[in-house]
Amino acid sequence: MTLRGRALTAMTGLRITSSYVNHLLLLKSGGVIMGEWLRSLWSDVRYGARMLFRNPGFSIAAVIILALGIGGNTAIFTIMSAVLLKPLPYDQPQRLLALDARQKDKQSRCCTLNWTDLVRERNHSFAGVAVAANDSLSLTGRGEPEEAPIARVSPNFFNVLGVKPQLGSVFADQDGRPEGRRVVMLSDAFWHTRFGSDRSIVGQTIDLDSTPYTVIGVLPAGVPFPFLGPADIWTPRYFEHSLFTTQRLRMGVGYLSAYARLRAGVSQESALAELRVLHDQYRKENPGFPDADPGISASVNNLQETVVANQRTELIFLMVAVCLVLLVGSANIASLLLSRALARRKEVAVRTALGAKRSLIIKQLLTESVLLAIIAGAIGLSVSLVFARLLITMGQFNLPQGTSIHMDAWVFLFAAGVSLLTGLFFGIFPALQLSRTNINDSLRDEGRGSTSGHARVQVKNVLVMGQVAVSMVLLIFAGLLMRNFAHLMSTDPGFDVTNVISMHISLPTVRYAETQKQISFFDEVQRRVSTLPGVRSVAISASLPLSPIRITPMLPEGQPAVPLGERPFIIIEQISPKFFETMGIPIRNGRTFNDADNAQALKVTIVNETFARQFWPNQNPVGKHIVIGRGPDASEVVGVAMDVKNKGMAQDTAPQIYVPFAQISWRYMNLLVRTSTDPHSLFSAIRAQIWAVDPDQPITNQQLAEDLVSGSRVESRSRAFLLGIFSAMGLVLAVLGIYSILAYSVAQRRQELGIRLALGAEKSDIVRLVVRQGMTLILIGIAAGLVAALICTRFISSFLYQIKTLDAVTFVIAPVVFLMTGAVASFFPAYRATKVDPTEAIRGSN
Repeated sequence: MTLRGRALTAMTGLRITSSYVNHLLLLKSGGVIMGEWLRSLWSDVRYGARMLFRNPGFSIAAVIILALGIGGNTAIFTIMSAVLLKPLPYDQPQRLLALDARQKDKQSRCCTLNWTDLVRERNHSFAGVAVAANDSLSLTGRGEPEEAPIARVSPNFFNVLGVKPQLGSVFADQDGRPEGRRVVMLSDAFWHTRFGSDRSIVGQTIDLDSTPYTVIGVLPAGVPFPFLGPADIWTPRYFEHSLFTTQRLRMGVGYLSAYARLRAGVSQESALAELRVLHDQYRKENPGFPDADPGISASVNNLQETVVANQRTELIFLMVAVCLVLLVGSANIASLLLSRALARRKEVAVRTALGAKRSLIIKQLLTESVLLAIIAGAIGLSVSLVFARLLITMGQFNLPQGTSIHMDAWVFLFAAGVSLLTGLFFGIFPALQLSRTNINDSLRDEGRGSTSGHARVQVKNVLVMGQVAVSMVLLIFAGLLMRNFAHLMSTDPGFDVTNVISMHISLPTVRYAETQKQISFFDEVQRRVSTLPGVRSVAISASLPLSPIRITPMLPEGQPAVPLGERPFIIIEQISPKFFETMGIPIRNGRTFNDADNAQALKVTIVNETFARQFWPNQNPVGKHIVIGRGPDASEVVGVAMDVKNKGMAQDTAPQIYVPFAQISWRYMNLLVRTSTDPHSLFSAIRAQIWAVDPDQPITNQQLAEDLVSGSRVESRSRAFLLGIFSAMGLVLAVLGIYSILAYSVAQRRQELGIRLALGAEKSDIVRLVVRQGMTLILIGIAAGLVAALICTRFISSFLYQIKTLDAVTFVIAPVVFLMTGAVASFFPAYRATKVDPTEAIRGSN
C-alpha cells in the first residue's frame, strides 16, 4: 500500500472511531438524563405520597369521589368494548356483510330476502353467500320433551363465516337439498346441558318433530352468532320452515336472512352496486313475489355494525352521562385543591426562594394530582367490574347473544388513561394558581388580599358554576326519564293482568301437520284445564299482548282494490272464543267469537279501535268486510275490541285484527289461564293436563301476565334508575362545591365580617351576604345548565314515550330542587360566619 493509501486508511479509521465514540457518549448522556429524570420523578412521587398521607381526610374524600367516577366510566367502557369494539370471532370479520332489503322512502329494514339463490349464482363480488332463518322443533325421546330453538342455514354457512366445529364436521353441499341427509350440528352449550358433553354424540340420532336426524358435529365454545336468534340445533334444511307450507315457500315468502363474505380487493360500495343490479333482474323474473316490490331496495351492511346497531345509542348516552359525573367530580376536587392552596402558599414560597423553578413546582403539584387519580383509578377498576355486572343483571342492556363481559388489556389501558387525564385536569388549575405565589407576601403572611388570592376565588367560582351547570343537565335528563317511567307505570296495557298464567305450546310438524289435529289438541287441552279447581277461564292465542308475531296484508271494505304487494300489513291474532274474557279485554261494539265460528262457518273477524278509526272513521265497523291475506274470501267484522298495547308499553297501539283459531289454525299457540286462586299453585296441574293429551309435548315460556307487563318496562326503569343515580351524584358533588367555596370565602373574609359585626351589622345581614354569594353562583350555573339542557334533550327523545323533551314539569322542578339544596349548602357557611368574634377580628387586623 502506498503512503497516501495508508494515510487515507488512517484518516477513515479515525473518523469511524470518532463517530463511534460520539455515539457512545450520546447514549451515555441520554442514559444519565433519563436516570436523573426518573430519580426526580420518584422523588416527586414520594413527596406527593407524604403530602396525601398528611391530609388523610381530603385524600380519602378525593379518592372516593374519583373512584366512583372512574369506575363508572370504566364499567360502561367494559360493556362498550365487548359490544362495539371487539371484532366478531370469525375469520377476517371485516369482510363479512349482512344483506337485506329496505324501504326506499324510509331507509328502514322492511323484510327478509328470497332472492339469495340468484345472488349466489350470479355475483362476482362475494367469495360466498349464506342464508339462515330461526325456527323451533320439538326434541323428544331423550328425557323431558323440549322445544329446541333451531337455526336453518345453508350448508356453506360456517364456511362463509370461517367457523370450524370442535367435534365432527360441517355440512356438505348435498345436505342442503330436499333429498339430502337429515343431519344437524349442536351448539356447545346444548351439547353440555342436554347430552352431558358426550363425545360419542357424533353419529347418534335425535328425534326432532318425530323425525330422526343424525348429529354430525358440535360447534366450538365461545363462538356466538349474535346476528341470529338463539339456536341450540343447526340444520342445513333451510328450504323448509315450520311456519310456512311448502306452497307458501314456493310462492316467494321472504323468511331468510343473507350473509356474504367479500372477495379480496372488493369494496362494500361496489358490492352494493352489483347487488342492486341483481335485485333488478330478480324483479323482472319474479314480478309477483313480495320482495320484488319496486319500493324495496337492496342493502348491504357490515355484519359487526348490524349486530351492535341497537346498543350503540344506549351505550354512548350512558357513557356521556357518567363522563359528566366524572367532570363534576374532577371540578370538585380542583375546587378543594384551590382551597388547600392557602395552606401551602408558604411551602411554595420557601421552595421558590431556595431556587425552585416554576416548572418544577407545577410538575410536583401535578404529580400529586396524578398520584391521587391513579390510586382512585385502581380502586375504580374493582368498582367498574361490580357496576358492569349490576348493569347487565338489571337488564339495562339487551346484549347481543353470546357477549362476554370481562376486563381485558383495552379496559386496563382505558382506566389508566382516564385516571391520568383526570389527574391532569383537576390538578392543572390549582398548580398554575399556586405556582404564581408572591414570595414576599406569602413569607410575611400578608397574602390574604393579594391579587393571586382573588384569582383563586375567581377560578373556584367558575368551577362551581360549571359543576352546577353540568349537574343541572344530568338532573333534567334524569327527571325526563323518571317522568317517562312514571307515565309507563300509569299506562293501561288494555287487559287485566291479575292472576293470568301463560304457557307456550309448539306442536310438532309431523304429528300435527293436519289442521283438524291442531284444533282437536288445543280444544282438548282447554277443556281439561278449564275443569281444574281454581280456574275461571281458559283461552289460546297465537301471540301474547305487547309482542305481536304475525302480520298480514289486508284490504278493508271501502279501500281501493290494489295488488297484494301494495296492501297495508296489519297485526293478526288467532284466538279462541274465550280470549277476551280470559284477558279482561272489553268488546266495545258487536260480539265476541263463539264455538259456531268454526272452519265450516262464514269467516269472521274482530278489529281493535285503532283499526276502526283508521279505516272506517265515524262509521260502524260491524258488518263491514276485510280481505285477509291472499283471500279471496272476505271476512265479516262481527265486533270491535278495546285497544290493547300490542307493540309494547312504550309504543302506540297499532291496527289489529283477531280471527278465530278454528278458521285459521297455527301450531304455535299460547295457553292463557285466569285463576281465582294463587296462580303459582296451578302451574304443575296445568302442565299435567297438557301432557295427558300428549306426553311428548314441550311446554315453554311459563310465566304470569304481570311479569310480561313488568318486563316491558325494565329498560325504561333501569335507564331512569341509572341516570337518577348519576344526577344525584352530580347534585351532591355540586352542592359540596358550593359549600367548599363559601367556607373558603368565609375564612378569607373573616376580618371583614368581624369588622362588620363590630360596626353594628346584624347576624342576619351576614347570613344574607354569604347566602347571596352562594345563590348567585347557583343561579348562574342553573341558567347555563338550562340552556345546555334545551340544546341536548333532543338526544334522548328516542327514550321518551308521550313525554316532551321540553317537559315543563321537569324544567321547573329540577331548578327548584337545585335551588333548595343549594340554599341549604349556603346556609351552613353563612351560619359559621355569624360566629366570628369581632374583637379577635379587629385585633387581627391591627
